[in-house]
Amino acid sequence: MINSLFSIFLGSILLYFGAENIVKGGVSAAKRFGISTLVIGLTVVAFGTSLPELVVSIIAAIENSSTLAIGNAVGSNIANIGLALALSSLIFPISIKYSPIKRDLWIYLCSCIILFVFVLDGRLSFFEGIFLFIGLIFYILICIYSPSQDESEKESHKELSLIKTILYILGGTIALALGANLFVDGAIFLARYLGISEIVIGMSVVALGTSLPELATSAMAAFKKESAISVGNIVGSNIFNILSVLGITSLIVPLDSPQEILYFELPVMFLFGISIIIVAKLPQPIHRIYSSILLIGYLLFIYLLF
Repeated sequence: MINSLFSIFLGSILLYFGAENIVKGGVSAAKRFGISTLVIGLTVVAFGTSLPELVVSIIAAIENSSTLAIGNAVGSNIANIGLALALSSLIFPISIKYSPIKRDLWIYLCSCIILFVFVLDGRLSFFEGIFLFIGLIFYILICIYSPSQDESEKESHKELSLIKTILYILGGTIALALGANLFVDGAIFLARYLGISEIVIGMSVVALGTSLPELATSAMAAFKKESAISVGNIVGSNIFNILSVLGITSLIVPLDSPQEILYFELPVMFLFGISIIIVAKLPQPIHRIYSSILLIGYLLFIYLLF
């Protein structure tokens, strides 16, 4: 058990630094093409911070732990809002402007509904994976060719040299692959050792570990008064977790989905999505009372899981 806990710990560190390096390289590359801050948050940063979920889910599915893969993606979406956004806005003032991210929020809610329909039969098939992946391509194209704009956003990101950009992305990818292997092996062993179902471990321990990049990125962006990056990262990452993580993973290995998530975890994920819309329509920046409510909601979700 000590070895599995060490594997989870070391895997989390590698996942964090791997995603951080990929984000740095990705943001620098995007700036070279003149992509706006909000679009970077919704796409490049969101994809970079979702890579741990993607790699972990693929490895889990290959190792015949598909329920852990689904739990990881769904649990990460809940953690991104209930933990990453709530904690960041609790510490630093974050403003959510509804108009610039309205389209992306509704795309996310539609993705939640589509996922719910797809897993009604207890399986995420190859063809459903294709549908999700095509949706991902369309979403990226929409972001690039019809970008949401936030006129108050700052353009303060440092552009790295081409060599540094490539090294950051390459080094981050290697760290992600190694970290994901350690993390999944440790999580699977821990679940079996403690007699806890893999879906619960996926929703809690694994989801928390793979959400560390979102938490760190959103907190740092909030600290630098880059609300567009902070919020865009959360919303974009949640979209990527459904369309990319579950879409690509089910293309490689069809995923079995436990029926119980239809009655608890998926509705909770949808409700947390609705909560962003509600918070965005309230006076800004986000009041600490609302941040506390989101955080308490997440902690209650974890408690009920166990």
